[in-house]
Formats: sequence, C-alpha cells, structure tokens
Amino acid sequence: MGLLKRLLGGEEKRAAAYAVATSVATEERIDVVGESQYQPAIRAACGWKPGEDTLFECMAELVPEPTNPYDENAIMVKIDDRQVGHLSRQDAKELGPAIAEGIEHQGTGICHAVIAGHADGETDNLGVFLHLRISRD
Repeated sequence: MGLLKRLLGGEEKRAAAYAVATSVATEERIDVVGESQYQPAIRAACGWKPGEDTLFECMAELVPEPTNPYDENAIMVKIDDRQVGHLSRQDAKELGPAIAEGIEHQGTGICHAVIAGHADGETDNLGVFLHLRISRD
C-alpha cells in the first residue's frame, strides 16, 4: 500500500482530503526558465510570426528528471512533445513532490500554459508561463 493511501485511508477519506486540499488551493503563475535555448520549439508550438505580439494558450507537460546531471530535482517543461525549458531550481524543489503526486494519480503532469511575447520588446524571444493549481500549507 502506498504512503498516500496509508495517510489518507479509503476512498471516502481520500475524497474528503481532496475536497479540503482543493478548497485552499490557488492558481499560480510559474515562470519557466531557459526558454532562450528552446526558441525554435516554442515558436513552432505557437505558430509565431515575426513582428506580431504573441499570446498563445496551450497545455504543457511537466517531466521530473531525477537523473539530470545538474539538478536531481529538475523538472523539464514540454509543449507539443518538445522541450521548452525547466522549472527554476527553487520551484522544482518546492513543487516537485506535488507534481510527482499529481503524475502518480493522473498518469501525467499536464497543466495549462501560455506562450507570450511583445513584438516591440528588447528581443523577439518568447516566454512560457505555467498556470498551476497549488495548495500551500
């Protein structure tokens, strides 16, 4: 029996715990880092056109990378099955357990995302922003 099942008990206790957890959860915007390295993938995902502002809603997949040589807590961000960046080290460490739990329960780490950029910005790089429902204690 898994730790979560032992902690939460049967279906009724799990349903009650879920109701409590979701009642205090908030939707937070989480910035993706390293997007400058993945601009071709990001642009392909949103159909980017030079000289136009971009605001594209999509779904992203969060993929834990425990064997990442730079950070054992690393979480890769993918859109359209292409890597577009990572969570910051701090966000990966803080949110990693909840993301892993979500993947265990749902079978996937899918979340809402937005690709955005201004045509008249300092660069024509696009940013990726995740919208996660997070329960904070």
